[in-house]
Amino acid sequence: MSMQTHTIARLLLGASLIVEGGTALRRFRRRREAFEAAVRRATETGRPLVVVGDPDAGAHTRLLRAYECGDLCIDLRGCPRCQTMKVADITKGPIDGIADDSAVVFVSCVLEYVADPTAALRELARIAGARENLFLVLVEPWTLTATLYPGARWSGIANERIIAMQPVSTTLKVATIGGLAILTILARRRP
Repeated sequence: MSMQTHTIARLLLGASLIVEGGTALRRFRRRREAFEAAVRRATETGRPLVVVGDPDAGAHTRLLRAYECGDLCIDLRGCPRCQTMKVADITKGPIDGIADDSAVVFVSCVLEYVADPTAALRELARIAGARENLFLVLVEPWTLTATLYPGARWSGIANERIIAMQPVSTTLKVATIGGLAILTILARRRP
């Protein structure tokens, strides 16, 4: 193996780590900004703020929290830190006790893990009533996190006009892991 191959492999690995780290910081900022906007919207409209997903569920979110629990936290397994929480699956239809068009809803990095994102979005839209009452943050679909994070089934984009989710295939996961493994081997070998 040439010195050039070794160097290129190291540069590619380093660049991917820098990009992934920078994207994670950007996502943290987007979470904080979206949560703050959801709090403002809830205050302006007099609606409760419903946070979907345990704010401490991710490994990195336990280290540095980007958002809080809101007036109600809905999570598949519950949220031990939240004052008021409901254990529920957002893909299973109307959540008991939450009326149509009744709340401002904040969701961060949850849709990537649900069995049926269409059903989840339908329930979120039911609770929020209008798009301006729904605040979504997704993991960027092109990142290693979107592809390799344990349990991730979907990747997608969300903005004011569209929400689009695509499955994360086993083939993509294997190819990504294989590519990283090859780069690691090439980067570690001595020329």
